[in-house]
Amino acid sequence: MKNLLKQMSMKEKIGQLLQIPPFFFVKDLKIEVAGPVEELHLDEEKIFFAGSALGIGSAEEMIEVQRKYLEKSRHKIPLIFMADIIHGYKTIFPVPIAMASSFNPEIAYQCARISAKEASTSGIHVSFSPMADLSRDPRWGRVVEGFGEDPTLISSMVEQMVKGYIGDGIEKEGNIASCVKHFAGYGASEAGRDYNTVDISKISLYSQYLPAYRKALEAGSRMVMTSFNTLDGVPCTVNSFLLRDVLRNNWKSNAVTISDYDSLKQILAHGIAEDMKEVAYKGITGGLDIEMASSAYSNHLESLIDEGIVDERLLDEAVLRILELKRDLGLFDNPYKGASPEMAKTIVLSESNLQAARKAAHESMILLKNDGVLPLDSQAKIALLGPYSTSRRVVGPWSWHGRRDVHDTLEEVLNDNIIYVNCEEDPKKYTKEDIDRIKEADIVVLAIGEDEHLSGEAHSRSKIRIPGKQEQMFEMIHSLGMKSITLLFNGRPLILDQIQQSNALLECWFLGSESSSAIKDILFGTVNPSGKLPISFPRNEGQIPVYYNHLNTGRPYLGPNDYNEYVSKYLDIENTPMYAFGYGLSYSTFNYSDLNLSTNRMTETESITVSVTVKNDSNVEGDEISQLYIRDYVARVSRPVKELKHFQKNHFKEFQSKVIEFTITLDDLKYYLGTGDLVFDKGRFQVMVGTSSDSYLSDDFELI
Repeated sequence: MKNLLKQMSMKEKIGQLLQIPPFFFVKDLKIEVAGPVEELHLDEEKIFFAGSALGIGSAEEMIEVQRKYLEKSRHKIPLIFMADIIHGYKTIFPVPIAMASSFNPEIAYQCARISAKEASTSGIHVSFSPMADLSRDPRWGRVVEGFGEDPTLISSMVEQMVKGYIGDGIEKEGNIASCVKHFAGYGASEAGRDYNTVDISKISLYSQYLPAYRKALEAGSRMVMTSFNTLDGVPCTVNSFLLRDVLRNNWKSNAVTISDYDSLKQILAHGIAEDMKEVAYKGITGGLDIEMASSAYSNHLESLIDEGIVDERLLDEAVLRILELKRDLGLFDNPYKGASPEMAKTIVLSESNLQAARKAAHESMILLKNDGVLPLDSQAKIALLGPYSTSRRVVGPWSWHGRRDVHDTLEEVLNDNIIYVNCEEDPKKYTKEDIDRIKEADIVVLAIGEDEHLSGEAHSRSKIRIPGKQEQMFEMIHSLGMKSITLLFNGRPLILDQIQQSNALLECWFLGSESSSAIKDILFGTVNPSGKLPISFPRNEGQIPVYYNHLNTGRPYLGPNDYNEYVSKYLDIENTPMYAFGYGLSYSTFNYSDLNLSTNRMTETESITVSVTVKNDSNVEGDEISQLYIRDYVARVSRPVKELKHFQKNHFKEFQSKVIEFTITLDDLKYYLGTGDLVFDKGRFQVMVGTSSDSYLSDDFELI
């Protein structure tokens, strides 16, 4: 690739840093895309120097674009086609926050593996996924795209998703490259408002927000997308601390960096550049390789180099990374790699893919409450109410290739049991005849929640209650004295106080192509729910952010028996969330006993085996997710009250007991300082093992 780089002109090299939509290459530039071309100040020469395309609709379109592009390429350097394949291509899996609820990284792997196989048939080479952003504020719309509030869980899911995309090598058919995003700290946007300022300490950055990105890179992610926010006052798109000090110098990564949509140009609005020429300067010196959907490099980088303001070496380094990625993808050998309408017919939406999506949906649901009404009897007569009774909008945001016509509605899958159905949410529109028919049912199933477009990018909410008049509809049903099951469809934690009187609450999130069938399996007990919360559910918006791994504070509130007025607590609400991280019920009953440590004194070179007996005290077989947390009592900086370090998912037959084992090593006891140094201290630690972050057995040990 270095020899090719030497043969390229300045304009050709700069072109490799430009990413634009594919229609620029096949439409009439003077008529069909005249506006966008004029806005970007591009001409035909600059367009056909571009190095990559943003999105593609089909194999036929990809082949046409690549062919026309190569016809005008002096060196026959192919385009890379990149797209947002977030939780499925056409076979749609549960949204990432739902996948995280499974605490099963294998599901993330399968989602990515199937996504890669399907997407590659249309000629897509890179997925802008996974999203490694840690999020603690459910007002933020992009909670739905991530894996929750805990760095250990996020890292595990991200790692497997990357491995699923790349398979046995990105050069092979059916495999694609991964672009981890959004680097970095995007989930800490102030007030949960998308694109907003981020102001976090270096300790939080290193210990909470950065680990998952690093895990993605170690797993083989070849690209890094920058985030829209600032960090220490500098937009991440041009933040040299992130893109050079952390990524290049500390992590020794050679991943290609790319801006998010138009975010390089947006540093003008941030107020750190005077004009587009300065934008280009700050981008290339900051460490950004590819600019998406803006043209600062194309229009200004050459003059910056000619004037001696920018060293051409920076351009060459960026271009070489891009060329090497194209080579490693196999595009120089086959520019049309993967694109195959014939292959798509056998792979896309295949029965095996749909079955994998259904299994993922099973494990992604969380039973939040059940007073015995679930599972339902096979002959149960159901009144099905709420907007999701008949809706096909259950695949969630960022499922742009997902077809809603291929999956059934709840009404269709529950048809044999339904005696009445109504998707109306306004209780005033229910007539006496409607009420009488509802009363004929054994149970009411309310399918309610957010519309799928109320979460996702640019969909932040200041109030995260169930929208519309759905809570009033629930109150109407409750006033009838009928038993009810509430199915929640949402992309973020919601305030659930108004519906706590429901006899059962099942968190469904957005489950993808097999949503309705999977929900039926849970409702009737064909499948036992096993999901756990990857993010805390607040009692009200005033608690936000509320998360399990918080610091202790100097005046901690010790609970209901703590009568000291001057402690860290609210006057009007508990400190605890409505539902804590790691929480989730089952149709089985799991009990923990006999926590045992192989030793209570550990040296730096030794490990501790932690064992606990878990028993299924029921006649229903099921899965239990056992979680191990650690607390460092005394350190150089204040440490969280607990941190998830390990988790295991195990299957139990009826009344079966198992001894579950975990291993604690020195790595589990290390932590970051604000300098980025990873350190540890000798002293006392607490280990907690249980069914959630607020239900566990514990013991102490010492590092000597």
